[in-house]
Amino acid sequence: PEMGGQVPESDDHNVRDLIYKGYRIIYQIKEGYLEIITVLHGSKLLKL
Repeated sequence: PEMGGQVPESDDHNVRDLIYKGYRIIYQIKEGYLEIITVLHGSKLLKL
């Protein structure tokens, strides 16, 4: 779960992202599971 980098747009260190085939997968580490927050095309900006 922690292999993704911390999301600079978020102050929560449990919110992380991975880039996969041009998509940015943003997720939050929860106790015992991951919650996918959003999946964005790499050219889109994240709005929190």
